[in-house]
Amino acid sequence: MREERSKEDISSTTAPSIGPNTVIEREPPEQRLARGNQSREDAMGLDKRRSVIGGSYSPSPRRQAAMWGLAVAVVIGLAIGLKLLADELDQPPAKIENTAPWAQRDAPQKKPKPLE
Repeated sequence: MREERSKEDISSTTAPSIGPNTVIEREPPEQRLARGNQSREDAMGLDKRRSVIGGSYSPSPRRQAAMWGLAVAVVIGLAIGLKLLADELDQPPAKIENTAPWAQRDAPQKKPKPLE
């Protein structure tokens, strides 16, 4: 196929991206439109879309359901594990010591003011 391109000098056009001696090359429309018509054979003459070993180009519905089921099971397992971990880490200490100054035995206690 012969490359035929038309060249057009547009250096007289005023635009910031166009400098002196700027030339735009364009392919003829027939050549641009024919680019999508590619051959179905490779360089050795064999069909480009060769058969797949398993005979299928995508996973079977059964395999897709198994993968989705596995993904859902993993998400549910992670959620349950995080819930159990949060419950375990959210426990109060077994014994709380009275370390505040007002909780000591001989600490002076303020008497509450009567309500008026």
